[in-house]
Amino acid sequence: MIRHLLKLVWHRKRTNALLIAEIFASFIIVFVVVTMALSLLLRWHQPLGFDYHDVWTVRLSGIEPDFEAADDAHRPVVEQLLREVRSFPQVVDAAMSATPPYGNATWDSIRDFEGRTVRLTCDSVTDGFANVMRMRVLRGRWFTPADDALSYQPMVIDADVARELFGDRDPIGQKFDKDERIIGVVAPYRKNGEVSATAEHFAFYRKSLTKPNGPVPRMIILRVRPGTSPDFEQTIAQRLHAVSPETTVHVHRLERTRDGFLRVRTSPILFLGIVSLFLISMVALGLTGVLWQTVTRRTREIGLRRAVGASGTNVRAQILGEVALLTTLALLLGTIIVAQLPLLGAFRLVQPAVFVSGMAAALATIYAITLLCGAYPSWLASTVEPAEALRYE
Repeated sequence: MIRHLLKLVWHRKRTNALLIAEIFASFIIVFVVVTMALSLLLRWHQPLGFDYHDVWTVRLSGIEPDFEAADDAHRPVVEQLLREVRSFPQVVDAAMSATPPYGNATWDSIRDFEGRTVRLTCDSVTDGFANVMRMRVLRGRWFTPADDALSYQPMVIDADVARELFGDRDPIGQKFDKDERIIGVVAPYRKNGEVSATAEHFAFYRKSLTKPNGPVPRMIILRVRPGTSPDFEQTIAQRLHAVSPETTVHVHRLERTRDGFLRVRTSPILFLGIVSLFLISMVALGLTGVLWQTVTRRTREIGLRRAVGASGTNVRAQILGEVALLTTLALLLGTIIVAQLPLLGAFRLVQPAVFVSGMAAALATIYAITLLCGAYPSWLASTVEPAEALRYE
């Protein structure tokens, strides 16, 4: 049976080659869309490591840092502005951050640790940042003003870094560099929120506003009391501008920033989904039309088969068998191509389980669509009467 179907497919190789190419392209796009969607869904439900509700950000512009200087000339101004923010009764606590959550700024650092190359995503923060973001300290402690007296640079890492570098060892007190030492471990911190990588490997460095230690952050992160009116944004901006007229102040609620950030990050998946739906629709219409035309042209062949005893069920099974064979050839080629992706580092982007699930879902989707498209042409072929073969021109 399979040999016979292969011969039928080969005799119409030009038409079938186009169908195989369309099915192959559809499989690749469906695989990419489904895999990205599954990966996003999995990450969306992972804990963030912080609480963005009732958190506002204040971006300070007009005071540019000098990264070459030993101290930031604007440090006293930034310290005064932070004190002003904390003085409002609506503010629970406030801190500084160089790269806050849901921001486009990112600080990546590639470091050597015990003979290994480690990639960290970092942020420079002041002492109150953990309280503002309601972060959970799992081991050790967070930064405190007493750290000004330390002879080394304290750092706090998240649990992903601790597990990656130390395994079952206690990371507290470990030297990360000659002048850096780990003082605490927090829950996995996902700066980019719901679209962050499963393990982002985050590290926090302390910035002091009371002693020289290079440029200070330009973002104030504050937690307001629940129910605070949006009018408070203007109140903060006016007060800070009065304190430092040369500083431009932009106040935003982190929830609103999150919405815009996630909208931009999820747009590619939506676009690919629309393209995938359009392509699959074209494949479905094309496949149905070609099969319908093929059945019409093969009226004589099908009538002769019916005349020698083939039932309508046999004819229907033949047409569906040809469709299944074309689909299998296309998907076999697609599977071979997709199976090479792990060798190119695909597992750094998605988990193996998501990769396999995306492939299985794409295979099932393409098989279901192609067989559904072949249902009506196969039924049409099964209705051909033997007498039609005698008068067919």
